[in-house]
Amino acid sequence: MAAVKLTPAEEEAIIKQRYLTQMTVPKGNLPLKVLTKKFLQLLEQLDKGPEAEAEVARLHREFLREAAQTELHTKKLRAICEANTREQESYTRKQQELEAAIEQTKRDIEEKKLELQRAKVLLGQNQQYEVLRHQIMEHPSREVTQQAIDAELQLMAEAKSEGARVAQLMERRRKQFSLLFYVIEELQRTADTTAEELAGRDGMEVDE
Repeated sequence: MAAVKLTPAEEEAIIKQRYLTQMTVPKGNLPLKVLTKKFLQLLEQLDKGPEAEAEVARLHREFLREAAQTELHTKKLRAICEANTREQESYTRKQQELEAAIEQTKRDIEEKKLELQRAKVLLGQNQQYEVLRHQIMEHPSREVTQQAIDAELQLMAEAKSEGARVAQLMERRRKQFSLLFYVIEELQRTADTTAEELAGRDGMEVDE
């Protein structure tokens, strides 16, 4: 997990609070222990009676001084705890802000991925469009193509008309040749019949 980054003002406030609440306590000589020791010494001198009045006064002053120091120490400890609590809250707030920023960044990344995918699709479509456009530009225009088609249709119509005319002519020629062949056959049969009749007459004349 990434470290929380504090602002310069927040860092300065934390350092100042730590400096103000800092105190030095000798090892093994804690304020509460010292205060308890002074209190027991004071009670011991009070039991001795009037002859220990001066010592009692001295111990009383020391006890009050230690009590004041202990109270000050307690206040400083409380201030330290409060400062630590505020520092922890600040870290927690910064951590929450950082986590929220990370989540927002993740969402932004996912959104950018979708935008990139859409851009890739659009780019592919544009490339296909350019290919089709170049292919279309390489071919004749619709007007030129239509003119060529009309010319071909005209040629086909003329060829069809010519074919029909030739077919009609061939049909007439076929009929004419059929009639001619029929006439020739009739003439041939007539000639054959005439020749036979002439031959028969010649035979009869010879017999007579």
